[in-house]
Amino acid sequence: MTTYKGIQGFNIQNLSEDPVPTVAGWSSGGNMGTTRQMVAGAGTQTAGLAFGGEAPPDSTATEEYNGSSWTAGGALATARRRLGGAGTQTAGLAFGGKAGGGLASTEEYDGTSWGPGGNLGTARYALAGAGTQTAGLGFGGYAPAAQQSATEEYDGSTWTAGGSMGTARSYLAGCGTQTAGLAFGGNLPGASNATEEYDGSTWTAGGTLNTAKLQLAGSGLQTAGLAFGGYTTVVLGATESYDGSTWTTLPTSLATARRYLGGLGTQSQALAFGGNTGSITNATEEYNSWTPSSDYTFENEGQVWYNNTENVWKVQDATVAGSWATGGNLGTAIRGSAGAGTQTAALSFAGDIPPGTYTGATEEYNGSAWTAGGTMSTIRTQLAGAGIQTAGLAIGGLLTPPPVTGATEEYDGSAWTAGGSLSTARRLLAGCGLQTAGLAFGGYDTAVSGGTEEYDGSAWTAGGSLNTARYVLGEAGTQTAALGFGGYALTGATEEYDGSTWTTGGNMGTARYELAGAGIQTAALAFGGGNPRTGATEEYDGTSWATSPASLNTVRSELVGAGTQTTALGFAGSTSPSTRSAATEEWTGAGVLETKTITVS
Repeated sequence: MTTYKGIQGFNIQNLSEDPVPTVAGWSSGGNMGTTRQMVAGAGTQTAGLAFGGEAPPDSTATEEYNGSSWTAGGALATARRRLGGAGTQTAGLAFGGKAGGGLASTEEYDGTSWGPGGNLGTARYALAGAGTQTAGLGFGGYAPAAQQSATEEYDGSTWTAGGSMGTARSYLAGCGTQTAGLAFGGNLPGASNATEEYDGSTWTAGGTLNTAKLQLAGSGLQTAGLAFGGYTTVVLGATESYDGSTWTTLPTSLATARRYLGGLGTQSQALAFGGNTGSITNATEEYNSWTPSSDYTFENEGQVWYNNTENVWKVQDATVAGSWATGGNLGTAIRGSAGAGTQTAALSFAGDIPPGTYTGATEEYNGSAWTAGGTMSTIRTQLAGAGIQTAGLAIGGLLTPPPVTGATEEYDGSAWTAGGSLSTARRLLAGCGLQTAGLAFGGYDTAVSGGTEEYDGSAWTAGGSLNTARYVLGEAGTQTAALGFGGYALTGATEEYDGSTWTTGGNMGTARYELAGAGIQTAALAFGGGNPRTGATEEYDGTSWATSPASLNTVRSELVGAGTQTTALGFAGSTSPSTRSAATEEWTGAGVLETKTITVS
């Protein structure tokens, strides 16, 4: 007899709570604003720090990660690559590295700026670090003509000699604390699988890596370490975990194999960023591995259960196609506004409200409801937006009374302050990227524009022009990997930006303008727009657009988009020439598991 267990592999269950998702593996995070390799890191997955590296040339750049995106921090005093790092986002430590020759200098970060610390006893590069700003550890590396085994301990002002490693090596990884450090992998020369454990004075041999590698990254503690990426004779994405005696190869690898990458965090919540895949990258990936504290049941596609708390039957079903669902309405119906952020942390600002007056009001979305934020200094409409909810960017627009403006404002999560103005004032333009690495393109002043400008957190500089000048177009992506699509006059043309030049991409299925976009250059979403008004949704894979069978529930143009290709947000807009909309819709992409209640009719 055919049974449900025989088909699905499990019985129908009687549960007091719905199954929880299994959160394990690497997933995409926000791209770094500065593409680089040989970068150092410190901190946690939700409060990370990346500093130094090579772009090329050698970099002083510091970026701070908030769990979803990077923003610029204070610059290092000395540009350097192949350096060591330790500490936290608000108390970081940078030491050694290479800038011509090996460096001995140390710098300390206070959450805003770097200041000088005590010099290493041995100048070197390609070393590893562990510990904190006041109890740091530096070990291994390369000094002129020799691999290093030397270890040094930092007390917040001075480095002193510690016990030497048993195996001299460079391009290794490290994690842990000053009194319980872990060193693994590296170059002997030749890739090493050696692991050593430090007790505050002496290194002893630990379990060997399953794959010998160099130029890798690590995170965690001596008894709970993580090793990822690196190089043998090929670039690696493999991940291994350490339990204090043995390394285990995990079934999940980095989506982007790379070497010379940065790493930070814990064994269960790590961050990998930058590096070299064959070319230098700014890609970030987040590792999550959750061990539940209770006897949870995990989600499986096709799973059926009875929730005895709610007294309903449920099923776990993967969406066949994407769909739009109603979210919380904006406090004010509006059009001509701009936005930024994600589906669960979005920002809406400025625009045109009845009866045709402009506003500088800001609203913040938490995944279910909008609340009031700080008011902009420059009231306007038909502007562009970029960034995240706590680091937004408002660009250009139309003043009341006219003319157009090039004014830029920066949002910190509560208040707006003035930034550098666009070189060319314009309205109806597109914007994407971050507050410290923004992009503005297209638009209209006295004529249609194809101009592109790049923002570094304080000033705009000219970039390459669009091949097709246009306005009221859609946008997605970052400063160095942007996407522009649609626009006036009624086009479906798509262009891709690489940080200097726009090239032609695949055409949209529905030509339109006054549309919205979300996502990145290789995984974008386009929705809504005119003429005529449409709710059509299309997905871009980096080459071509595919039309989704799901349309917006509220057909509209002049709307705003935020989020990703799989979890997007659409809000505001106009449903007719004289109306403004407060409607918000949330997009769930195809293949995402959803819990559905089984109803009997």
